[in-house]
Amino acid sequence: MGVASATPTEVEHRIEYTRALNSMASVLMNWYGNVLDSNLNRSGYPEKVTGLKISKTDLVKLELNEYSFNVQSKLTYLQDDSMQAKALDETFIFHIGPLGQANITSKVINKDTSVEMMSLATFNHDHYQRREFAYTWLAYLDGVVMDNNIKDKQWFENAMYTVKMGPKEIKGPILFTLAARKAYLFKGGHLLRSLEVEALEGRDNTFILELIIDWQGVNAAGKSVLAKIHQTITYQLEENNQWDVMSIEEEHLLPDIAPWQKLLC
Repeated sequence: MGVASATPTEVEHRIEYTRALNSMASVLMNWYGNVLDSNLNRSGYPEKVTGLKISKTDLVKLELNEYSFNVQSKLTYLQDDSMQAKALDETFIFHIGPLGQANITSKVINKDTSVEMMSLATFNHDHYQRREFAYTWLAYLDGVVMDNNIKDKQWFENAMYTVKMGPKEIKGPILFTLAARKAYLFKGGHLLRSLEVEALEGRDNTFILELIIDWQGVNAAGKSVLAKIHQTITYQLEENNQWDVMSIEEEHLLPDIAPWQKLLC
């Protein structure tokens, strides 16, 4: 954690931006996860999509609480027992509700072009489900309760959340730790920098989700703060792809001065 220069207006802009971005990203990850769900069919997409990779994104604020989110992607799909591939250019229009939740108000496919076959096997339903969870969690940390509310899950009451900031350590249930954490990260916003996942050796259907997060804002004393956060989330995948989070461990690293440029991870 480090000290950074930020005016009250900059902090408010950071809050508005991160709340909107994480909320919209959560909805987009759910959208593309459903495109890759063999039990569902999204209008405008092939029926049997086998992989989808987001290659480029662009976010434009249109007016108060309205955003345009352009997504360029490549997807593979099965048609008449033959693998095909195409590139898509889509624009989603979002409205941000009074509590920060993002809702898609319209979507158009700007371009749909056949391309050479490629391997997108790792960009599957699990890929987007993990990212949906990450963005939903960050949105919650920024005060936005999504429709896929993690706070309603049973694990939310049971999982232990540990925060380490140098010699300081906070440990307890999620709500307890978040309340104590606010003394240091009081008002600001989280941005996801990277996401990695690996299976926990010797444990069936148990995984470790590694997040690197930027946070910028002010502490409870009103001093500007810049933080680089490493979160390790251990979870078990239950029936119907339901997550059971077992623990969340957070460590604060030396902050990076250079801003993070990518919209989505």
